[in-house]
Amino acid sequence: MENIRCGSCRALLFRAGRGAISGTIEIKCRRCGTLNALRPPEPKPERRERPDQGSANCGSISR
Repeated sequence: MENIRCGSCRALLFRAGRGAISGTIEIKCRRCGTLNALRPPEPKPERRERPDQGSANCGSISR
């Protein structure tokens, strides 16, 4: 479980499991009244593969 806290006063807003937030959530802190907007983390971009250079030039020196 992950503790979600107010960005202003650090009061505990709620506890959630990893990946539990699937969309944007707005929650008002009952201690200080700050409106906190929470979003799920952005997925890591997929790594693009390099174009195939061919196996003839693999870093070895041919004589």
